[in-house]
Amino acid sequence: MKDFFRTIAGKSLLFITVICCGIIILASAIGIYGLVEGDFYTRSEEMVSDDLIEQMMTSYGDDIIWANESDTTDDLHARLQTSNLIYELRDENGALLDTNADGGETFTHSLSFGIMRMSNGQISDIFYHRTALEDENVTYYTINTTLREGLPYQDRFAFASKWIHVGYALRYAVCVIAAFALLLGVSALIALMTVSGRRPGRDDLVPGPLHPIPTDLMAAAMLLLLVGIFYFGDAFDYHGTFFLVVFVAGCGLIYANLALGFLMSLAVRTKDRSLFKNTIIWKVIKLCWRIFLWFLRGIKRIFLRLWKLIAGIPLIWKTALITGVICLFEFIVIMFTQYEIDNLLGIWFVSRLILVPAIFYLALLLRKLQKGGEALATGDLSYQIPLKGMIGDFKQHAINLNDASFGLTNAVEERLKSERMKTELITNVSHDIKTPLTSIINYASLISNEPTENERITEYSEVLVRQSERLKRLIEDLVEASKASTGNLDVLLAPCDPSIFLTQAAGEYEEKLASAHLSLITKQPEQEVHILADSRRMWRIFDNLMNNICKYAQEGTRVYLTLEVIDNNAVISFKNTSRDALDISEEELMERFVRGDASRNTEGNGLGLSIAKSLAELQNGTLNLQIDGDLFKAILTFPIIA
Repeated sequence: MKDFFRTIAGKSLLFITVICCGIIILASAIGIYGLVEGDFYTRSEEMVSDDLIEQMMTSYGDDIIWANESDTTDDLHARLQTSNLIYELRDENGALLDTNADGGETFTHSLSFGIMRMSNGQISDIFYHRTALEDENVTYYTINTTLREGLPYQDRFAFASKWIHVGYALRYAVCVIAAFALLLGVSALIALMTVSGRRPGRDDLVPGPLHPIPTDLMAAAMLLLLVGIFYFGDAFDYHGTFFLVVFVAGCGLIYANLALGFLMSLAVRTKDRSLFKNTIIWKVIKLCWRIFLWFLRGIKRIFLRLWKLIAGIPLIWKTALITGVICLFEFIVIMFTQYEIDNLLGIWFVSRLILVPAIFYLALLLRKLQKGGEALATGDLSYQIPLKGMIGDFKQHAINLNDASFGLTNAVEERLKSERMKTELITNVSHDIKTPLTSIINYASLISNEPTENERITEYSEVLVRQSERLKRLIEDLVEASKASTGNLDVLLAPCDPSIFLTQAAGEYEEKLASAHLSLITKQPEQEVHILADSRRMWRIFDNLMNNICKYAQEGTRVYLTLEVIDNNAVISFKNTSRDALDISEEELMERFVRGDASRNTEGNGLGLSIAKSLAELQNGTLNLQIDGDLFKAILTFPIIA
């Protein structure tokens, strides 16, 4: 069935069905309108017929009165010989003036007509009244009428009586017919719109020959055709009712077919989504839009070039330029407003309405840059300044700060990588050196212990043993310094009393200090002080610092080792007078392989202070150096625990 309605025959059947149903609906609507106007649904058939016939009889009133006034009653009687109308004309006094009755008829309707005359006696108007009125300027006539028995002649009265009977009999059926025709017509119209543009056996859309025509052009043509029908219909009205009815019916049928074809074309355009796109209006809109976009692109190019030109100007000159423009604008406004206070206040308000948000916006941008700089200064290299909302030089500055953060992060990572590689290299090389070095030390010791007459062999072996031991200590210090700086040493923190280390240092270094002609003075509080530290690592710090004192302190001077409690911290101070002039800063002295004596005539390797500093930091403490002339001070600080 679907394929049948897609064929030409099926579409034609639906097309004809829609047209026929439309005609039936139109005729039914006209009929229902006439039945409603004639009160067919509220009155009896006799009442409807009586009123309609009375209205028809009144149309003969003018002819009867004119015939009587112009003495042409014979002609009137001749015309009414084949009419079912019987009448008699009487004046206002009841005198019979004219009749076509044979006598004995009973008149059923009485009609009153008035004649309005001019001053010369000629008739100016004839009007109908159901009853006569009292007016001295009007002459009244009474026309009594009736119809012949059985309506023997086929005139308008017989035709009206027959159609009144038919209309009264079909007054309800015509509503059912109209509803059925409407349902059938709508269904056929929907089916026709559905199969429009379809072919049997195909699912793709096949537009008709009218498809390329723009939709609005077709709609305009249909509108003009409708206006033309009304225009020419008004012209045909002068040729009589028959010609008007024929013209309207013919043109209406043609227009209905064209309108239905137009609807089918709209259905196809709706299916392929070209209903609005295939219009002249749409094409004009698209053309205007393209012109508008072209204009916008041109404006954008000009703006970008101008922006690049302005962006290349240094910030100070941009500020000067903007300030100059604002001042020039205010000067022009003042000149043109002629110092009128209302205008000046209005301009002042508008300018501040622009300037104040702009200033706050620039302050917000500066705040973002400030936060980025603070984060970078505190070492937070992961912080990135958000670029959203940034403009011009502020955005470029934010990008530079972000890039600096990336650069510093990469530099730190490279530095850490380098430190790890150095540590691994030192550890591996030290391990490889220690094995043959141990053999050298052992065999040198064996040689020194062998009895020999050659004293030089004994002397050489002792030097060899001494220097090998020094090299071994250097390697051990190097490995320990590397591990301490990278945090690879195991640290077991436990509560301990730092005064014990002072006592231990005084005892163990008594002989060494005496051989160096140094006097040790210790000072510590009476109450116990406890800190968290690794005893083994803590003693290594003391050992390194005391060794430095023995190596570099001026002979015959005093050495001070004190323990104090300052701001809830245990502060341990090592103070001595340097033998050599200290022309080096505290930071440089703390670096690896740096010694206080430039002549390098001692056995030190420059790692003691660096190791001590790293070990202190691993135990949550600090080691700081202070140099005042020849006075050298090393200060250890550790938090006190309860």
